[in-house]
Amino acid sequence: MAVMSHSPAHLSDRRAIVIRGPDSRDFLQRVITTDMKICEPGTIQTGALLTPQGKVLCDFLIHGEADGVILDVPASAAESLVKRLSLYRLRAKADILLDGNALVVTGTGAPDPRSSALPLRAIASGTPGQDGAQGQSDIEITHGVPAFGRDYGEAEVFPTDVNLDLYGGIGWKKGCFIGQEVLSRMKRRGTIRKRTVKLASADRDMAVGDTIVAGGTPLGTITSTTGKTALATIRLDRLEAATEPPAIDSDPVIITLPPQLAD
Repeated sequence: MAVMSHSPAHLSDRRAIVIRGPDSRDFLQRVITTDMKICEPGTIQTGALLTPQGKVLCDFLIHGEADGVILDVPASAAESLVKRLSLYRLRAKADILLDGNALVVTGTGAPDPRSSALPLRAIASGTPGQDGAQGQSDIEITHGVPAFGRDYGEAEVFPTDVNLDLYGGIGWKKGCFIGQEVLSRMKRRGTIRKRTVKLASADRDMAVGDTIVAGGTPLGTITSTTGKTALATIRLDRLEAATEPPAIDSDPVIITLPPQLAD
């Protein structure tokens, strides 16, 4: 599917961490969730740094470069992520820099791997243009894409809860990385039950914290909204077992699964 056209904008809520050096990819390969072998120059991949218990400390978009990568990260987590990655670097020949002159921009660059409906994305320099942070957030919610800092926080969710594996952000076969043992056990035992889904309501103005139920059984909670569309983290096993349609306070809602699960 072709990527939709969007006007250029600067995402003021994102920062850029530049990682360069001869060992940069090898260092990241043993630390983050992404298989760095697929992160070619000119492409963007999803990824995350996890706790040893498998929870997301921070996730990001990885812009591939010939001599390393640039991490496109939430501004609120950028400095903390630099410190954590610096600790894990050990003796690897890799420089890690939070680049204050770099801008995360949309409307140009490479496709966003989370959805072809999202705008192209790039790292640029120069004077910030129109701030597109709120518009980007609305587009993400509209197309069922959760985001760190909006839908979940540090060490609150497993990466599969927020569909990182569906976006290609977990290298299941690449070998060890921080938190890998926990995730592999979940996958092997078939215990991946939570997912982020899109909700729609014909009449109700949904709110963050609203609980979705089906036949009296709680399915999950809304994490973000725009208009009459929302995102929620729900239990898929409870949804599959439900004998009544999902609702919020008796108002029906329509749940749309991520396309990778709906096929």
